[in-house]
Amino acid sequence: MNNKTQVVIVGGGPTGLSMAAQLLRYNIDFIILEKNEHTTLLSKAVVVQARSLEIFQQMNLADKAIKKGRITKALNLFYKGKRRASVEISGLGKGVTPFPYALSLEQSKTEKLLADYLTENGKTILWKSEFLHFEQNKDGISIYYKDANGEEQRIDAEYIVGCDGAHSLVRHQMNAAFQGDTVPKLFYVADVILRSSVINKDELFIFLIKKGFVLFFPMEGEGHYRIIGILPDHNNDTTNYEFTDIEKFIKMHIVSPVNFIELKWFSTYKVNSRMADAFMLDRCFIAGDAAHIHTPAGGQGMNTGIQDAYNLAWKLAYVLNKNLNTSVLKTYNTERMENARHLLHTTDKMFDAMAGTNMFWNFIRLKIIPLIAGFVIKNPLLSKQIFPLISQTGIAYPNSTLTINSSISSVHAGDRMPYFIFSDNKSIYDYLKEPNFKLLFFGKNTPAFEPTEKISFRFSTFSFTEIPGDIFGNNTDFYILLRPDNHISYIGKQIDHGIQRLEKLQ
Repeated sequence: MNNKTQVVIVGGGPTGLSMAAQLLRYNIDFIILEKNEHTTLLSKAVVVQARSLEIFQQMNLADKAIKKGRITKALNLFYKGKRRASVEISGLGKGVTPFPYALSLEQSKTEKLLADYLTENGKTILWKSEFLHFEQNKDGISIYYKDANGEEQRIDAEYIVGCDGAHSLVRHQMNAAFQGDTVPKLFYVADVILRSSVINKDELFIFLIKKGFVLFFPMEGEGHYRIIGILPDHNNDTTNYEFTDIEKFIKMHIVSPVNFIELKWFSTYKVNSRMADAFMLDRCFIAGDAAHIHTPAGGQGMNTGIQDAYNLAWKLAYVLNKNLNTSVLKTYNTERMENARHLLHTTDKMFDAMAGTNMFWNFIRLKIIPLIAGFVIKNPLLSKQIFPLISQTGIAYPNSTLTINSSISSVHAGDRMPYFIFSDNKSIYDYLKEPNFKLLFFGKNTPAFEPTEKISFRFSTFSFTEIPGDIFGNNTDFYILLRPDNHISYIGKQIDHGIQRLEKLQ
């Protein structure tokens, strides 16, 4: 059988499902292949960050996710059985996003949410379909796979997106190097039901120990926690551990009362910090773990894959619909590689600080961090830097060819559109849900939207007389040109500058 489509997505995990959901918003035809029989039944990644929730909100999925998850309300830091800091974090990003917190939601539920969105909109996922190889030329790409009956099939498409994980066959066939290294630590992860007079409520508990940490992350349901930790002296250990093997280790090191009632899932693993040397090759792209993997510090992995899909989908759509030329696709490679490079550096440093990978970090972690943690998180200036980093609301593309160097007050081209609420209680994001380019005018004079007539595709235009001074200062009569992913392409008074850049891409 020979099928035809516009885009083939290999992999039905969070990244692949997000890619499919985004293409659906642009009415792009696709086929998604997944070798497993259904979405994962395991919890795996358990943090959905604010920027991912903003993306879900555009598909009316944010409220559903929040109902199925659990908002982490506070962070508690312990050392030698004593609480060294306790900080309210549920509103850490207040004023930055409609979702000023981290949501605990098992990957199984996130995947089902996205898979249901696809099926409810008439799309079918090809389960038990194993990708084999692809062949591409200047006119298209042919994808070969083994279907649920074991028969080899072929799909002719215009593009392929490999969302097939850290061992990506798509990446291997691109001949892209996966550069980096393996962290010399043995991690364990366990989902448990527990009872404790200390570890309770919707709160995060971090226990610092010598050469490591034990983290308890709240999940949906009473006494339900994800435990993440390190076995400090087992770097090269190949033993197949069970949870019973480390239960005494945990209790001894956290020096706090806890009883484990039920084990739901347990695994040990080594962490890699790696990144592909290219995220695209002609008609072939990779995203998510296929493109980059890193330590679990900060709960960034799954969310970064969702961001990859969000960035790539609109560019593929505008090329396939012949609105923009193919050069726009190269910005996926440059923008997301730069983000991944920064992410690996950040998560590596965060991991060093948490795990005490050397004497310096052990001293900082055990002596300094317990003294200053509360101050750092409570300090408004520092929290404004921490939350955008962790929540991924701070991702920006200042060096992209889609970005025209410009700014108004502290808002720069390349930034995600700032979030704010008008006096009528409507947020700016209420106007920005459509997946297209948008031109916003802020001022009391009559805006000049005529330059958009030079563009062959549809724009959404908005004019606002209310200007939030805490964001834009006392500036008025300026424009913001937004990409479909709501990142700023141009901000300033000369809208022709932004329109001319788009003209060249048509």
